[in-house]
Amino acid sequence: MKKINIVSFLILSLIFTSFSSIASGSTMYSGVSNASAVFLNMSYTDIGSSFARNDIMRMTALSVIRGNGNGLYYPSNKLKREEALAMILRLMGKEKDVQLAQTSRNSNPTAGTSSNGAIDSWAQGVITVAKNTGLLSKQDQSLDFTQYATRQEVANWIAKGINLSPVYGKDAQYVYSYKDSGLFDADKLPYIEATIESSIMSGYNNGYFGPNDSITREQMAAVLSRAFNVAYTMMGYTKDMGYVERIQKDSVNGGTRYTYEIKNDSGQDVALVAENSQSANYDFAVLKNGKAGLSSLISNGDRLTYYTNGSNVIFAETANGSIKTISGTIDSIWQGSFRLVDDSGNSYVIYYNNNTQVTMNSVDASISDLKYGETAKVTVYGSTATRIDVVYTDLSGNGQVSLGDRQDSGKIVDIETDNSQVSITLDNGSTYTVNVDMPVVGTGVSISASDLKVGEYIKLYFSSINTKMPDEIFLEDDYNKPVAVIRGSIAGVSGFNPKVQLNDVEMYRQGQWNATSSYAMYSLDGASVYLDGSKIPVSDISKYKGYDAYIMLENHYGIETATLVSIQSGFNMSYVGDITYDGNIMLVTFDNENDNRQVNVNDGTIILDNGLLVPKSQLSKASQAYVSFSRGGAANFISILDANAPSGYYYAKGKIINVTADSITVGNYYYYSGNEYGDESLNNNEWVANGDETFYVGDKTYIVDNTGTSPVNVPYDEFLKQKYRAANYSSVYIVASDSNAIAVNIRPLSSTDRVSKAVLSSSSGNVLTIDNVMDWNELNNKWELNTSLDSIDATKAVIVKNNKVVSANDLKSGDNLYIIRDGALGIVITVQQ
Repeated sequence: MKKINIVSFLILSLIFTSFSSIASGSTMYSGVSNASAVFLNMSYTDIGSSFARNDIMRMTALSVIRGNGNGLYYPSNKLKREEALAMILRLMGKEKDVQLAQTSRNSNPTAGTSSNGAIDSWAQGVITVAKNTGLLSKQDQSLDFTQYATRQEVANWIAKGINLSPVYGKDAQYVYSYKDSGLFDADKLPYIEATIESSIMSGYNNGYFGPNDSITREQMAAVLSRAFNVAYTMMGYTKDMGYVERIQKDSVNGGTRYTYEIKNDSGQDVALVAENSQSANYDFAVLKNGKAGLSSLISNGDRLTYYTNGSNVIFAETANGSIKTISGTIDSIWQGSFRLVDDSGNSYVIYYNNNTQVTMNSVDASISDLKYGETAKVTVYGSTATRIDVVYTDLSGNGQVSLGDRQDSGKIVDIETDNSQVSITLDNGSTYTVNVDMPVVGTGVSISASDLKVGEYIKLYFSSINTKMPDEIFLEDDYNKPVAVIRGSIAGVSGFNPKVQLNDVEMYRQGQWNATSSYAMYSLDGASVYLDGSKIPVSDISKYKGYDAYIMLENHYGIETATLVSIQSGFNMSYVGDITYDGNIMLVTFDNENDNRQVNVNDGTIILDNGLLVPKSQLSKASQAYVSFSRGGAANFISILDANAPSGYYYAKGKIINVTADSITVGNYYYYSGNEYGDESLNNNEWVANGDETFYVGDKTYIVDNTGTSPVNVPYDEFLKQKYRAANYSSVYIVASDSNAIAVNIRPLSSTDRVSKAVLSSSSGNVLTIDNVMDWNELNNKWELNTSLDSIDATKAVIVKNNKVVSANDLKSGDNLYIIRDGALGIVITVQQ
């Protein structure tokens, strides 16, 4: 007897050890004891030809809808209002409340009419809870709930039930695209728009929505199935996806245990367990290729979407997506997804996970090896990449390749310039060197490598394998182009391609936040989201309704997209001041030298320089900024205000004293008390008298006469007539390099001119829209933010860039401008070299 007990103990130990080895390191979910009943409920006999067959079975398995108990669903029957509300309340996780309300209600068990309208006896609890949860408006409460529900009523109730944010004003577009939009009830429009926008409901193929049409039970199942994808957490479910890597079968307690080992998309090991033995009987319902069953339907390699509640798995379904292959160029890469553009210009957002296999020229690689601009063949199952094959030219041999076969690309994170070369560091860590005058293509204007800025996206092309000197630079001017920094109160997140919804939206401009709209939505395609400096999933944004969000908007193929979202809790403060930065903490000093604050800079801080989103390292090069931060000291937005005066230029103004064949002398004839007041030049941004000064003039010197109503170019030989008093040019503003005049602006001298610096936002003709305008304050000997000046008329200005005169059309957004102006009229404008 003792030997038998020992043998039994060893057998049980081996079984337990085997089971434990599977469980080790895995999150385990056991099936449920009522799985067979769930399977039976899914197995309707009248849905074989229904377009919503899978939706009906799926929603039944997840307890959102039910049949009549005899294996029938009646898919083509029209749905009563009380039935529709009962289904929506189940989706909201309110079925227990309905049952309690029904039990406690003392009402006539037969159908009757209350003061609020007709209700069947079984639905008294449904209507009570629908009122209490706010599904029913006061007007709705007088409806006859025994009559058929309309499509607009269902759309309205769905949106309210699963907390979709209503869409108001100009952002409501879908409802008005239908031919029968005039039939929508005005009070329901914002909620119907939200339901349509979220792809939960849509119109007919003929362009009508049918607001007052009835809805069938199969149509409702399809609607609920799509709504469930948004609201499954309301029923207490957790949803995850992954691939079945192994199925283990064990004999246990006179029966069998099946363990389905899954690697989910987060890289976690998960075990779904079903057992039929003398001591336990649990399983879970499965829907595979349109067939309902239990876990035995699952095969190795299946991609499963599974729903759990606590420690139990309730239901699993295999992915319905077909396998396809797409070839194209990787256009953008984000956490968890990337965009591929094919040869026809079609773009695809494709998701990847830890199970996605990556190869490069058939050699195993990883997701981190993917780069912008690479050519790839992607195998897609549904919308998820199962395999990514990157193809590139073999760079072996004589060290030479065709231009473009070797490429690199990314965002510029650092630029260092000396007299002849520019060192460019990309966000992938690679550093390259180019000549300062190397042309840059892609913008439509003539620029060189010296014009590149931190924060811009570039693509580099090489004709040699190992060189760090590219042969061509392409500046990406259409994608990831900054649009604005905005802030607003979070109203919610909408749609399957999520958009953040904001109330009371304001846009930053020159130290001020200007109201733009009471409500707006922006795509979250590839966005990074932070709460008080800590990164959170995009899906969590809706948890922070009413919080302030600071958002960097960029242009993604014509769509204003939120790329960096910084959510802040608590009170916000903002100041302009001098800054010092040590790599983590920034010290901000305000007008009073003793008044300073320590501000924490984090990965969620939006940092703007020259209108571009830049890394934290740029702060160490800055001396002045606009800083917005929470009471706790976490910075949400910083706009660097430094715009250095262009080096190498000399600025002078004065009366014309003398003109020779190759020079012009400026100064002043007048003397006061023995002090000469000659021409004036800029020294530390202030005009200082110098006596007479001579500048050399040649055929490349640009001379313009702005004494009349319109500018007139003056050839130098014509200008020489001044020498013989044949012309009457009185005074000039000069831009020079050393003593060589680059430009001469003939015009009256102004006693009210002043010096400003700014960043070019855009140009239209000769009108320059500028941002971060700073005026030199001679009294305080410092730059001060000008919040009122937003444009300069450059019609009568000379514009100098790269030591030559250019037109306003040659300027580029983001150029740093040094401006001598009289009010909003430009006199001299130079661009930082």
